[in-house]
Amino acid sequence: MSSRTNALVFLIACGALPALPARELTPAWIELGPSGQVLARIVVNSPDACPVLQADRRPLPMQLRSPVPAGFQPACEALVPPKTHSLTLAGKPLRLPKTPRRVAVLGDTGCRVKGNQIQNCGDPAVWPFRAVAARIAAESPDLIIHVGDYLYRESPCPDPSRGCAGPNGDNWPAWKADFFEPAGAALSAAPWAFSRGNHEDCRRSWRGWFYYLDPRPFSNACAAYSEPYIAQSGGLRLGMLDSASVLEDGTGQSQVERYAAQLRSFSGQVSWIADHHPFWAFKSGVPGGGAVISRPLAGAWESAKPDGVRLILSGHVHLFEFLAFERGRPAQLVAGDSGTALAKSLAPDFSGATVGGAAVESGKSRQEFGYTVLRRRGKGWTLTLRNSEAKDLVTCKLPEHGIAGCEAR
Repeated sequence: MSSRTNALVFLIACGALPALPARELTPAWIELGPSGQVLARIVVNSPDACPVLQADRRPLPMQLRSPVPAGFQPACEALVPPKTHSLTLAGKPLRLPKTPRRVAVLGDTGCRVKGNQIQNCGDPAVWPFRAVAARIAAESPDLIIHVGDYLYRESPCPDPSRGCAGPNGDNWPAWKADFFEPAGAALSAAPWAFSRGNHEDCRRSWRGWFYYLDPRPFSNACAAYSEPYIAQSGGLRLGMLDSASVLEDGTGQSQVERYAAQLRSFSGQVSWIADHHPFWAFKSGVPGGGAVISRPLAGAWESAKPDGVRLILSGHVHLFEFLAFERGRPAQLVAGDSGTALAKSLAPDFSGATVGGAAVESGKSRQEFGYTVLRRRGKGWTLTLRNSEAKDLVTCKLPEHGIAGCEAR
């Protein structure tokens, strides 16, 4: 080592110079794409910094995802060859998809900074997403499903004393602060399936969504509606539906027809559907106990009624809901409780209520930050809501056939 290099290292160690920037700005992550595709991605500090993976001990160079939008750091990606048994980056294994026995579900994770709606982003009791992500990583899930809404830092902080100082808008610094940095522990813990939320629609943070998280090629243009696709993790087939532009309350007949056609493409092909807006759920703050979200999706279901779907996983309402219906309709999970400011509380038990013309056989809600874990039990599943300290709050059983049931702790 030269005397110049020795001096530079000494100055960095003493804090006299800033540390040299890392080439890799995020952990590498695995995500599920259309038609059984498996993608590896990472964010780096320059377009020439894409690393090389080892797939079954053979080099698999990651390629620049282009074009890189203005204001964003470059992302690299690689399509993992089918039947790959092992994948590593710098000797560290990346977990590949398999038939899951444990699935973690989270959503609506960002720290709200919009006008005078302010969360204290530095207080983990007020914005616990980092703790939620760490708890999910500790679960060692086989699959992580994010049901949308990643970036909530939309406006400049009006008062730094309220804990909201930092970046905002659809750019790398805000995406790093609101998603990639706090999610770091969970990013490489398991493969991910990403849903697009209304915060990623064409009026908001669409560039970060399409560049970093959407599994398809990037065009640097916003599509109000993305085509549905089937993600696969071993034997679990998951219908991915883009509801970013769906209406909540309006009838929206054109949307009913659009989503009905998409649902028909899932018939007999998937057992779960993931999107952002619930098909059937209660909205907070509505007189008389709530309203159905979303009417176009509920109407699309009634038109299409795809075979074989047992569970719909959504977010959008900022709390936990689980609704199990009479026969003929899948159960609805709402997992919008993982970081952003919580909605007003709902009734803790919805059993006996009617949603969209169907009776709720068993239903629970909880206004507390957390995440949901689904564990395989025989041919069915057990669903558990856990808070940011990993305490069990609600447990539901989702059998292969028949009606699900829940109990609160």
